[in-house]
Amino acid sequence: MEHGRFFLTIVCPEKDFFEDEVNEVVFSTPEGSIGIMAGHAPMIAAVSEGVVEILADGDWKIAAVGPGFCEIGYHKAEFYLDTAEWADEIDVAMAKEELERAEQRIRSEMSQQEYVLTQASMSRDLARLKAVRSREKHRMVVR
Repeated sequence: MEHGRFFLTIVCPEKDFFEDEVNEVVFSTPEGSIGIMAGHAPMIAAVSEGVVEILADGDWKIAAVGPGFCEIGYHKAEFYLDTAEWADEIDVAMAKEELERAEQRIRSEMSQQEYVLTQASMSRDLARLKAVRSREKHRMVVR
């Protein structure tokens, strides 16, 4: 393993999402954002639904992710998440439409279960749109 790099694995129930050496990973926890680099002290953390930013070979890879947890070691990080989707693969127009529909549903009368499911849908769509914005931000910085 090259100096300043560590092995990152991201696993979801339906697929092994990512596996490679990276320089840095940034993600959200219930307490705020955390950045991990090689040699980070071992820890276990909850991962919040949102965005994971991965720096590898000078390029940022951005993903919208569902909740889960991660285990960090000195030379590895393993993420176990409900969902993960690359920002480049997100259909922005569809994500915006789904968010608008969820916002309309939230204003109507519904059961508590429907409310919770609608809130989860909104949170997922917001994470997807945030991932796309983060990808665009990183592209602007590089140029």
